[in-house]
Amino acid sequence: MLPIIFISVICIIFIVLGVAISKYKCYWLISGYNTQSKEEKSKVDIEKIAKHMGRMCYLIAFLIFIGAIVSKYFQISILPFIITLLIIVFGYLIYMQKFDHNKKSKSEIMVMVVIGFITFAIMIITFSFGNEANNIIIKEDAIVIDGSYGITLKREDIKEIKLVDNIPEIGFKSNGYSDGGAIKKGDFKLENGEKVKLYVQSNKGPYIKISTVNFDVYINYKDISLTNQSFNNLK
Repeated sequence: MLPIIFISVICIIFIVLGVAISKYKCYWLISGYNTQSKEEKSKVDIEKIAKHMGRMCYLIAFLIFIGAIVSKYFQISILPFIITLLIIVFGYLIYMQKFDHNKKSKSEIMVMVVIGFITFAIMIITFSFGNEANNIIIKEDAIVIDGSYGITLKREDIKEIKLVDNIPEIGFKSNGYSDGGAIKKGDFKLENGEKVKLYVQSNKGPYIKISTVNFDVYINYKDISLTNQSFNNLK
């Protein structure tokens, strides 16, 4: 419930910003325009910029809310919504340049293009690494879950390894990765406050549950046969 409330507050903030800029002419909220000189401001069609800025804020609020609902209740990755959001933001920012008749250097335009490219690149790389499945390496004295947010579990700390059909209701991520859908890695907290480690690739069971003296670990793969095979190797 908390994440949805938090997302709703963010959406309301964007809606309020959109209304303030487009309807109530709070142009001082527009970054860049509020630092321009009077001469520079006179060359800006601020009313058109404000109108499009308002629309952009409404679209951002809509996409954030829909993305959060879809990822929360339908376990669909939030990546398409983030890509769409970035395209809209950079698209609007580039489009609104036509209403600013102040001369801009090529370097200023290049900076905007480079920032956009870097943002997309970082996002794609982050999701690519985060979405990779973690491998289980079995050693004589330990079980190693390698990859991002991996962990080494000492044999002496392991109480039980079993196959379960479901995992408890997840509260929130404390130190880990989630694509907003099924994929979850790292440290999470359950609704009851209990700490768990997740290496989950699918929201459908079965899951390998490794109970240790300190926490429980849940692992599964998109391919059910791979989950079953990994469990048999651990037995």
